[in-house]
Amino acid sequence: MNYPEWKFREMSRGEINIDPIEGEFFSTEALGSLSDALIREAIQNSLDAALPGEEAKIVITFASDKLLSPESDPYLKGLQGHLVAENTGLFNQVKLTDPMDYLVIEDFGTRGLEGDIREDEDRGARSSKNDFFYFWRNIGRAVEGTTARGRWGLGKTVFQAASRINSFFGLTIRRDDTRRLLMGQSVLKIHRSDGRKYAPYGYFGHFEDNFALPVEDENFVEHFCKHFSLKRRSESGLSVIIPFPDSDIKPEEVIRATIDQYFFPILAGDLVVTIADRHSQQILDKESIAQFVSATGWPDKDIILQRLKLARWAIDLPLEHYERLKEPVTAQAPKWDESLFDKDQLERLRKKFDDGERIPLLVPLWVKKTNERFQHSSFKVILERDNNLERGEDYFIRDGVTITGISSLKQKGMRVLVSVTDSPLSRLLGDSENPAHTEWQERSPKFKGRYDWGPTCLRFVKNSPREIVKVLSRPAEGRDSKLLQDLFYVSISKDIEPREESEMPTDKPGIGESGRSQPEIIEGQLLQLKRTKLGFRLFAHPKAKRIPKEINLEMAYDVREGNPFKKYETFDFELNNRPIRISGKDLKIAILKPNMLRIVIEKREFQLMVTGFDPNRDLKVRATTSLDMNQ
Repeated sequence: MNYPEWKFREMSRGEINIDPIEGEFFSTEALGSLSDALIREAIQNSLDAALPGEEAKIVITFASDKLLSPESDPYLKGLQGHLVAENTGLFNQVKLTDPMDYLVIEDFGTRGLEGDIREDEDRGARSSKNDFFYFWRNIGRAVEGTTARGRWGLGKTVFQAASRINSFFGLTIRRDDTRRLLMGQSVLKIHRSDGRKYAPYGYFGHFEDNFALPVEDENFVEHFCKHFSLKRRSESGLSVIIPFPDSDIKPEEVIRATIDQYFFPILAGDLVVTIADRHSQQILDKESIAQFVSATGWPDKDIILQRLKLARWAIDLPLEHYERLKEPVTAQAPKWDESLFDKDQLERLRKKFDDGERIPLLVPLWVKKTNERFQHSSFKVILERDNNLERGEDYFIRDGVTITGISSLKQKGMRVLVSVTDSPLSRLLGDSENPAHTEWQERSPKFKGRYDWGPTCLRFVKNSPREIVKVLSRPAEGRDSKLLQDLFYVSISKDIEPREESEMPTDKPGIGESGRSQPEIIEGQLLQLKRTKLGFRLFAHPKAKRIPKEINLEMAYDVREGNPFKKYETFDFELNNRPIRISGKDLKIAILKPNMLRIVIEKREFQLMVTGFDPNRDLKVRATTSLDMNQ
């Protein structure tokens, strides 16, 4: 038998020296961790290959027992000399004689890597899509015009990045011809071994000259499946085996990454993910995902559960129950304003918004590729208030993939889901994604110049949470005392209680409050402003060499745009009426305007306490001083 082996191509004299850089796309801070990147790309690839009408199932298995030599030897033949060469790019040397731990990622309900295994170039429209060719023989190149979730052809590089030897195996069973094919790929840098110079990309398989072909020998493949404990029997799909996985990849992190990035298709019943190690097995499907989160000790589990509830509600809601906005004009760039709503619709939605009801919207949009016809498309926006949120949360989901690096929502206490599944718009957004699929970028080379009003359409979708909340939070007519009361929330330690005048601290300024509430410095180093539960305390900075004799303090609730002090409304609060309470010592107080007071300081140890403000809104305080008083 001609046993398979690892082989790197020997480079010829004069070739350009280029080391691979694609791994850098999966080491950025936007990805969060290697587990995040691995889950994002692996599941995305599987969803792209899902069979129509079938549920994609992913099984992620951490090895129960390490594979010992000599059982591991047939799968590492020819690799050791390259791994120990100089300048391979490997930081942690691994002895291939050591027991091999491994990680297995298998998908089911997918078509497998179909296509001609001998294809060696992209024939475009001249041939059908070749999954085998694009998976094994391409880096950074995807099918032109694809509607798949991936665009850059970089997803599979996360498999080698997850291995301490930058190598992985892939076993596929194809739905069309049921062939069982095994190959491997290793990505190093240009390196020398035994005095010869080798290209960075190596393959495991059989070879015709330097052209790698998959292993199909039944006995060899059967032993491979047994040794790596694969779940796949005769089902179509792909099994990826990562030998010597990075130690940062842990079951608990994989579970969290799956929930964060793929909660939507799981809740929709399109995806089931099983994570197993030697101790336990966790199945995440539409029935169990919320139960699992409820049982965790995660500090943010309540917020996650609310997100899951909103997503499940949106998925189960029939399309006819969504509020459909007006059709935009085809021959102009889309823009957010009140004209996208019918008058009666807007009044009804504003009332629902004010009452804290969930609001589901269907937003029509026209998409036009350069030199092509307009295509009608749409996306969904689902809003809800949650006063437990200390910041706004918006989630952008394209074809089930959560694009984690996008956020436009500035309003606190709001949760918004944006779901895009319609092909024309999904294609536009996919073309704008960065290689790691975490952002939509106007200057992406696969997007720039390809669409009429492309950047405007992109901003229209990205800004939809913020702009919709702005439209709905404006009262139709007259004055609304509850306007935005739940949209702004001050992050104040709950253990800080307002004090009466008799309780004013007599210790050094800044002492006696919870250490969790940090003072804010105003007027250079003269004064300190410290938050309390329902207001603030003002006192002299302990290191100030002088303090002012008089201080004017102006207060206003924050606004989304513009100067809050210029946009102050008297119905927000009046300093001389309840619930506002003003107390202090070693000073005199005078109210100049409903939102402004003047204090005259009598001693350096002065203290001012103002309480009674709305805890659900962000308070701004501005101080101006005059007639400085020497120490």
